[in-house]
Amino acid sequence: MLYDMSATTVELQAAHIDIAVLPIGAIEQHSVHLPLGTDWLGVRALARAVAERLARESSVYLLPALPFSLSQCHGAMPGTVWLKPETLANVLRDLVLSLHEQGIRHIAVINGHGGNFVLDDEIRELNLTIDDLVVIQGVSRDASDGPGPTGRVVGGDIHAGAGETATQLFLNVELVRPERVDYVPPVGREFLDYATMEQIAPSGVWGRPSEGTVEAGERALERAAANMARDLLRAFAEIEAIRRSSAP
Repeated sequence: MLYDMSATTVELQAAHIDIAVLPIGAIEQHSVHLPLGTDWLGVRALARAVAERLARESSVYLLPALPFSLSQCHGAMPGTVWLKPETLANVLRDLVLSLHEQGIRHIAVINGHGGNFVLDDEIRELNLTIDDLVVIQGVSRDASDGPGPTGRVVGGDIHAGAGETATQLFLNVELVRPERVDYVPPVGREFLDYATMEQIAPSGVWGRPSEGTVEAGERALERAAANMARDLLRAFAEIEAIRRSSAP
C-alpha cells in the first residue's frame, strides 16, 4: 500500500510502514527551454513511480521531494539556489533519524540532481552507525536512450540536454519552451569542480536538447522506475541478509 501526504498519522501507524521514499531535487537554471524546477519535477515523478512499484510488495511512505540541494556549480545564474554540502548532509540525517524514531527501518533516497555527491558519504555514515537502519540510494540505470554522464571524458548529456528535455516533454510539456541550444563543452564533467556552468557553457546547457522527444522521455521514466524499484528491493533484502549472517 502507498501512503503520502494525504494520509493521516493514524493510518500510517496502522500500516506499519516498511519503506520510506525520500526524493531530493534541485532548483537551478536549465538553459532557455526548461524550468528552474526541472530536477525537482523530475525526481518527484520518478519517486512516485518507484513508490507505486515498491507498494506492490510493501507498505510505503512517499515523502514530498526536497526542492533544494547542491547547485553551486551554476553560480549566480538567475533563479538558482543551493544549500551548502554540510547543510544538505544534516538535512538528510535529520529526516532519516525522524523516520527511524517512528520505527521505519528501510529508507530509499532518490537523488534527482547529479551534483549531490555528499549524499553518498552521509548515507554510508548512517548505515555504519545505526545498526537497525538501512538507507539505500536509488540508482537510475538504463534511464535514457542517449549517452549518460561520462565522468572524466569529454562529451555527454550532462545538463538540460536530450535526457532532461525528453523527460520534461513527457511530464510537463506546457513548461518546455520551444527554443533549443545544443552545446557540448570541449572539457570533461570534472571541470564543474573548477569553474561554474556559466563559465563553461554560457547558455546553461551541456548536451543536445534538440534530440529530446516525448517518446524517449516516457520510455526513460518507465525503465528508470522499474529498474530502481527492483534494485532497491534486492538491495534491502541483501543488506539484511548480510547483517544477519555477520551477527554474533
